[in-house]
Amino acid sequence: MAFSKIFIVFVLATILLAGFAFPVFALQYNPGVILGQYVKYSNFSGIGPGVEAFNDYDWLKLQVTNVSGKTVTLISTSQYKNGTAIPGNGSTTVWNIESGTEDGLPSTQIPPIIAANLNQGDAIPPPNTYLINRTENRVYLDVSRTVGILDLTFFTSDYNGTVTYVYDRASGMLLEATTQTTTQAQPQPVTTTFSYNVIETNIFGSTPIPSPTIPEFPIQTVGATLLIVSAITSALILLKKRK
Repeated sequence: MAFSKIFIVFVLATILLAGFAFPVFALQYNPGVILGQYVKYSNFSGIGPGVEAFNDYDWLKLQVTNVSGKTVTLISTSQYKNGTAIPGNGSTTVWNIESGTEDGLPSTQIPPIIAANLNQGDAIPPPNTYLINRTENRVYLDVSRTVGILDLTFFTSDYNGTVTYVYDRASGMLLEATTQTTTQAQPQPVTTTFSYNVIETNIFGSTPIPSPTIPEFPIQTVGATLLIVSAITSALILLKKRK
């Protein structure tokens, strides 16, 4: 009888605590960048047919012009190797890192920015599209950074390929990308590869960046937890005295 009462108290306390804990431990998607931060890419390399225009790219710069809630606005500036601006130069795009939308619309494009501090296995919105396959340390611009890596392999009746995007974990900004596709052409399959990487950035500074995955316990949750632990302890003492 005593054991049954203890078990009931424990189960009820666990259920009550779960009601507080689940919202706290749920993954939160928060931006890890601030106004004015940017990443500049270069070393554009294309191998295969139809890559001439890509190889003419000199640089591409994405700069944060606004951060509001879950959205980050990026302005894109870019230039060909001959010094002329690439079409679309100066355009802005608003990314919602929680819903995975681009300019308010659902997007399955792999984004240039994701939530900060995602871990291995965490999804990259929109739902059921991408995830962080692994995290590791890499050196960029002589700075060691923890990165989240998206590795994707896909197959269709016409082509197959691989995609590797490497994100700075603390800021969520893309650092490098490589894609490779192979068409099922006859008599010989044709493979095309594109790649580029960061050459300049100011996101590697010491500015504090919020974490979306480390649980943060509000004072209400701490108080509820202490009350539950106290209730369990009191019940156990009472049952022991009666025994």
